[in-house]
Amino acid sequence: MPLLLVVSGMPASGKSTLGVRLAAALRMPFVTKDEYKALLLARMPDLPGAVSGPLSFDLLWHVAGVTLAAGVDTLLETHFYHGVSEAHILKLAQAHGARTVQVFCHAPVDVLQARHDARVASGRRPGIDLPMEYATLPAHCCWTPLDLGGAPCLTVDTTQEDVLPGVLTWLHAQRESSPLRGCSDGADGLG
Repeated sequence: MPLLLVVSGMPASGKSTLGVRLAAALRMPFVTKDEYKALLLARMPDLPGAVSGPLSFDLLWHVAGVTLAAGVDTLLETHFYHGVSEAHILKLAQAHGARTVQVFCHAPVDVLQARHDARVASGRRPGIDLPMEYATLPAHCCWTPLDLGGAPCLTVDTTQEDVLPGVLTWLHAQRESSPLRGCSDGADGLG
């Protein structure tokens, strides 16, 4: 039974930073929407966001399905949307007999805004890091963990020192135990 590790949270919450490190430590493919969106925009720079966003999600779901079908544990990361993303994730897990766990990354709004503003100012990811005001973002953005049918969930405060060891400890415990329910607020001192 492959593991589907979902790393969720708001933009600039530390999902990608943590996800890359988790994927390397666990030897999992890192399936992230931003990479697909960057590829689409590099080939078709005039592609509107209303098209590139949904297309990159389609690629994310497809690639995750391919890796899970091969029986490969897979890390899925992006800023998911409540009420939309859960159905896709649950369908993937069911179709491939995957066990789902979630790591939810969070930070205070002022930290998220400052991190995001720094990304926009850097100009490194045109078409991906666009100006926005976090205070105006709606509830369907990933302010809280996704509802993945009671799949185990760890909430991680990414403003803390290196959270990777605690997350790895929690994930190893999940692999060895029967599925737990709900989202816990940290493990091994994580907040």
